[in-house]
Amino acid sequence: MTNLNEQDWQKLTEELEAIEIPREALHQARVEAVYQHRLTKRRKRRLYSVASVAALVLLLFVTSIRVSPVFAQAVSKIPGFASIVDIIANDKGISDIVENNYYEELGISVTQGDYTLTLQGAIADHSGMMIFYKLESLFDLSKVDLVSIEVSQQGVPLSVATSYGSHPVDETTIHEAKVEIMSVDDLSYDNKTFEFNLHLSDGTNTKFTVPFTLTRPIEQPKVYDLNQSVIVDGQTIDIKQLKISPLRAEIKLAADEQNTMQLLQFTSVRLIDENGEDWGRPRGGGAGFGNLRDGEVAIFMESNYFRQPKKLTLVIDKIEALPKGSDYIEVDFEQQKVIYMPSELDVTVQVPSRNTLEVTYPKSNGQLFFGIVDQEGNEFSSNTISTRFSEEESNVTAIYTFDFDNAVNPIRLHINSYPLYLDGKMEIDIPLDE
Repeated sequence: MTNLNEQDWQKLTEELEAIEIPREALHQARVEAVYQHRLTKRRKRRLYSVASVAALVLLLFVTSIRVSPVFAQAVSKIPGFASIVDIIANDKGISDIVENNYYEELGISVTQGDYTLTLQGAIADHSGMMIFYKLESLFDLSKVDLVSIEVSQQGVPLSVATSYGSHPVDETTIHEAKVEIMSVDDLSYDNKTFEFNLHLSDGTNTKFTVPFTLTRPIEQPKVYDLNQSVIVDGQTIDIKQLKISPLRAEIKLAADEQNTMQLLQFTSVRLIDENGEDWGRPRGGGAGFGNLRDGEVAIFMESNYFRQPKKLTLVIDKIEALPKGSDYIEVDFEQQKVIYMPSELDVTVQVPSRNTLEVTYPKSNGQLFFGIVDQEGNEFSSNTISTRFSEEESNVTAIYTFDFDNAVNPIRLHINSYPLYLDGKMEIDIPLDE
């Protein structure tokens, strides 16, 4: 880990001392933090110790980050803190993880050529992992392309979805970031040794493979089988299961096949506890697994795993939907013309070439298309070569380039997200085990 020199420490100290913290809000937050800490200790009937005091200091530190963005910004300048401070400030679930000492420090550094890669720490549960890393070099990292990051086990990549941020665009010699992996099925920890693989395109094709072993116990998810059906605006939605892990809460939903509308995206999903606290921030950029056209869909949200709510209410406020039969655009790329455009859509489509589509559409919860099939039903969603986006105040313009060499025209592009909504909302209470 790179340390700050004396001059940098002095500058940082002066910045921290100059911060005007919202003292009333911070005082109330700290009073609540101390109360919760003491309550937990009374429940466990333990006396205060050095570890107890350290835990309280950590709790107040995390609380300060959440209450004061200026304080968080200053702390993020300390080496090793940058990648986690932003998450603590914006995700109550990750804040709880740090407060409950579930974050595991790794501190593993490997040097390869002109670069040093440090695995700073990890958060792991059966839904996936979040790994924090730092890449250092004597040279400008913005000139280097990040080809890929993956997590493997005994050389075999895990069968997971991997999400990570872009490489730095501004000149820097240090880059701190996180990688999040999400598993469709429960991730196994029978073997707790993994490899972190990072590939750079830097002229020498630098590749890192860094083994790491998790040593802490992995918490089991809390699973609530709901199996309830709710009708919203004449459309039936099946609420199947809520699974809460330390990293994320996962809600499994399905649309009834007899519905007259094609449900697209649930754009406002919240879990509300008995105190009215809202756990509605989407995890993984709003990511999930599955698609309502194919049956079941899983939605990821921030987790309240380390809380003990007496009551939880699931609220879905906004549900995107289009009439079935009006939920796709059909294009003949050979003739470079649009065959079918639903009247419900305010979308402009141009076909500049036999493998290019230019679309302008209103901003919504996600990309316009998901699911591309030719006349014979062959799937071509993975044949997208490139996509370029540009945004205005209320519209998005996307230019898609496809590989349609073996496709039979016309091509049908299913609508993934569009800002037309059902009337009404759904709200159900979730029975919690005592």
